[in-house]
Amino acid sequence: MNFSSNALVRGTALSLLAGLALAATVPATAQMPTTKPLTPSQMVSPKLLVQRIDTNCAVFHSAVKTVKPTDVIALKSSDWKVMDHAAALTAEKTHTTYTLAEVWKQAGNYQWVHGYTVGSGGGHHAVQMCFRNDGTVARIKQAATVPSLDAAGASVAYYNTDGSLIQKTTTFEVNDPLIAKRVKDLPYFKLLP
Repeated sequence: MNFSSNALVRGTALSLLAGLALAATVPATAQMPTTKPLTPSQMVSPKLLVQRIDTNCAVFHSAVKTVKPTDVIALKSSDWKVMDHAAALTAEKTHTTYTLAEVWKQAGNYQWVHGYTVGSGGGHHAVQMCFRNDGTVARIKQAATVPSLDAAGASVAYYNTDGSLIQKTTTFEVNDPLIAKRVKDLPYFKLLP
C-alpha cells in the first residue's frame, strides 16, 4: 500500500467513526424514519397540543372581532361570489338554499372562517375553522348554527400542521364538505382579496 492509499483508508475510517459518534448523540426518535414529519413542538401529548391550539384560536377569535370579514356566498350551487355584507344579507333573505362563508384576515393571513349552509328544507349547518399563520387548519368546530359553534355541545376536531388528526369528538363529521385542512383548499380561496 502506498502513502495515498493509507491516507484514504485512515480518512474513511475517521469519517465512519465520526458518523457513529454523531449517531450515538442523536435521540433515537430522530434516527427512525417517520411517515409524517412533525415539528418538535408537535411531538408532545395530545392534551398539550389541544391546549396550545385553543389558546392560539382564542387569540385569533379576539383579534378578528374588530376586523370586517369577507363574505363569500354560493346560491344553490358551488358558484362562489364575493359580496359585501349588505348584499350577502339580501341574498340570504331571497334564497331558500345557500352557503355563506365569512372569512377573516389577521396580520396578512386568513385565520378564521365561519361557514354555514341553509338547505331547502330549512336545515342549518355551521362550521368554524381556525387556521394557523402557515395556512394549515388547527381546529374545526361544527354545530347547527353559528352562535352554537362557541357552545359546549359543538363538535370539534384538532389537527397537526401535516393534516393528521390529533383528537375529535365522536360527533365530529370528518367528511363535511364545508371544511378544509388548508386555507388554499377552500373552494372560494382564489376569490378572496
